[in-house]
Order: sequence, then structure tokens, then C-alpha cells
Amino acid sequence: MKTKQLLLPAILLLAMVSACLAVELTTQNLIPVSVSVTGDVAKPGIYTLTTMSRVSEALELAELKASQLSAIRQPIPEKPVSGTSMFRISAPVDTAKTTVFGHRNITLTRQGQKQVLDLLRFQRLGDISQNPYLRDGDVITVNPVQAVITLQGSVRRPGDYEFKAGDTLRNLLAFALGPLEDADLSKVMLFRYRENFIDFDKTELDIHEYSEKAVDYLNRELHPGDRILVPANSEFRKAYKVQVTGKVKMPGLYYINDNTTLYDLMVMCGGPTKEADLNNSFVYNRLVSENFDPDFDRLSRYSYNQMTWLEYSYLRTKTRQLKGKYSINLEKCWDSQGKDANLVLRDGDELFVPELINGVWVAGQVRYPGLVTWDKNLKWKDYLESAGGYANNRKSQGTRIIRVHSGNWIKPTDKVQINPGDIIFVPDKEERYLWDDIKDVVLFTSQILTILIALRTF
Repeated sequence: MKTKQLLLPAILLLAMVSACLAVELTTQNLIPVSVSVTGDVAKPGIYTLTTMSRVSEALELAELKASQLSAIRQPIPEKPVSGTSMFRISAPVDTAKTTVFGHRNITLTRQGQKQVLDLLRFQRLGDISQNPYLRDGDVITVNPVQAVITLQGSVRRPGDYEFKAGDTLRNLLAFALGPLEDADLSKVMLFRYRENFIDFDKTELDIHEYSEKAVDYLNRELHPGDRILVPANSEFRKAYKVQVTGKVKMPGLYYINDNTTLYDLMVMCGGPTKEADLNNSFVYNRLVSENFDPDFDRLSRYSYNQMTWLEYSYLRTKTRQLKGKYSINLEKCWDSQGKDANLVLRDGDELFVPELINGVWVAGQVRYPGLVTWDKNLKWKDYLESAGGYANNRKSQGTRIIRVHSGNWIKPTDKVQINPGDIIFVPDKEERYLWDDIKDVVLFTSQILTILIALRTF
């Protein structure tokens, strides 16, 4: 009991001493230091930090620039940097707007001794020796990028990297955090300029599974301006994605192969629910739907008077119908268990199963526009009467039936069968103004007179 009573004060005393020592050590380490930051930074100057700060923190205060290739297009210096004498900086014009992963040539001057730091090795590889603690009087110089090497393709950090003498494919891949899973390492391509800086040589490298030959390639020094492409294997984990929405039991995103059919997809998603309208369901390809249509873009900029009748008809049809929509009958496909009206799906397809609406929408210039219950025995005029008949402002002979499945507009006749979901549209009467009528009469009269004068001339 006495031992326990003595042990508790001892622990408390030890904790207090440790806290005091920690505070003292922290106070000692937080000594302010002044460092100078110069070179390729946005805000060069003298900054006050502490002995617990590192070089990277000083550069953050000076707003280290993300070096641009456009910033390094300059004549070859009289005394070129080691390893760059055979490379003309102005050659890689195709990547002029690409951000360079630089910060690899930073000079730290401390008490007359210079140390070259590669900050990218710290940022990407965790090499703490390249980001030392600061000391009072340090001078940090960020040297501009002199040359680059390019790594593109299936790697985690593709881009242009600042070149340093001694760089190899191995450490370049390390800077890029390695290849992606779909990388085809058996067909890595190295492009290297010749001495005329116009022609280049292409070398195919096999670094698959790091064979003995691959090790030689990986450790061989690169040249300034080299371009390395790591191609992707397009067959790696290849799968098509299709989307199912609407009234099915399990809507969502599904992965399929290249021989999956529409019926297979319906089985996967559990089939239609009781509320599903299979007759008006449709499948369309989003990739095709979003493709740029130059004709539609051109015609959409024209006024009606600038288009031919055929062009206007095409423009009107494009705005009514969904591009990329397949011509299929899902109801027939489902009822026949895929024997009829089936379809082999492709990547980007989307299936939409709407809710069954047992009605016909009567819209426009009628007394009571809205849904009217569908009856297979009713004609189009019966639906108009159910909606209260024509309103006073309707356009004579302008009524149209819009098919919900196809989007087509058709003139109503007693032979036309109305289907659930169809729209009966009654347009407004076109407004006319007296002055417009006068102008039309004058224009028409002048044209007739012109023709008569022309005929009398001959």
C-alpha cells in the first residue's frame, strides 16, 4: 500500500519533468532564421522561418513557379549545362503548353558550401536528404529548367520532367510513380532526336517482367529531349458498360461482354416491374448520341429563309428524334424470351423503361388540356371532345398527333390508331398584324408588276 502511494507522486513528478524538457527543447528548436530565396520564383526575397523549417517551406513562401516549357525557349548558352550540349531547347514545339515537373536543380548555399537539391525526389520518392532543415543565412537559388525528357502513356504521372545528367528510365518511371495496370511494358517506345534536331530514331524497349535485357535498358542513361511512350493494352480487363433506368426491378450500371444481348440484360436487371411500359421503352447509345453532328450545327445557325425545304425538314427531324436510338421492340423481345427483336449490346448503351401511362395527352388550344384515359376504341376526335373541344385561338387544320415512341408528327385521320402516351397537339392561331399584311400585299404586287414588265420587254 505504501509502495503504491509513493509510486503515484513519482509518476506525476516524472511527467512534469518530461513536459518541461519538451517545452525547453521545442523553444530551443524554434529559433528564428533568415533565409534568402532567389531565382525562378514568383516572390524572391528574404524570409524568416525557424530551424524546424525545411527548404520546401521557404519555397512555398516564395511561390515556386510551375515551370512552363515556354519559359525555357531560349538560345543555347555559351557554356551549356553538362549533358545538354547536344540538345537544342527550341526543338520540342509540340509540347509548348505542357507543365514541366521541375524543381530538380535547386542550389542551397550554406557558409560558402553549395549543395544541389532535387526537390522532386523528396516530393515523389520521399528522399528527405533533398529537403534539409534551414539554417540562418542560407541562400536558396531555384535554377531555371534547361532541358526536359517526356514520359507519356499509361503511367500515373505522365508529363515533361526536368532533365538531369544521369537520368535513367528506371528513375523516370519512379518519378512517374510507376506504370498503370494496363501498361504494355513489352512495347515501350523511346524517341530520340538526331544531331540535326529534325529527324529522330525510334527504339522499342521490352521491359516486361524486368528481364536481363530490360535491366540494361532501365539503367541506361537518357538524353535531353528523349520521349518515352508507355502504351496501354486496350484489351486489359476489357468490359462494356451499359446503364439501365426506369421501371425494372434492379436498375443500375452493368458490365457486359461483347456478345451480351438486350434480353440477357433484362434478365440481369430482374425484368420489368408491373408498372413498366415495354411498348414505349427504348435503347440508345450515349456515345453516338453525343457525337458532334456538323450538319446539324451548321443548319442550327441558319434562319428558316436560308434553308432549303429538305434542310429544314432534316433540322426539324433531328430536334424531334433521339440520335443513337435503336429501332427495337422491347415488348416483343421480352415476350419471346429473346427470340425476336433481340439486340447485341455495345459499350455506352442505355436502356430506359418508362412507367406505363394509360392515357393520351391532349395539349395546346383545347378547353381543358391534359391527360385523357386511353381507350383502344376511341379516335383522335373523341380525345379532343373529352378535353372540352377546340379553344377559340386554335389554328385551323393544324392539329397533329405526336408519336411518343418515334417522335414523328402525323396528320390525324380516322384510320390512325391512337396509342397510350401519344400526344394530340393543337397549335395556336398565327397572329397577324395589319401592317404585316400591307407589306405582304405590296411585295406581292411589286413582284407581279416586275414579271409583267419583263414579259412585255420580250
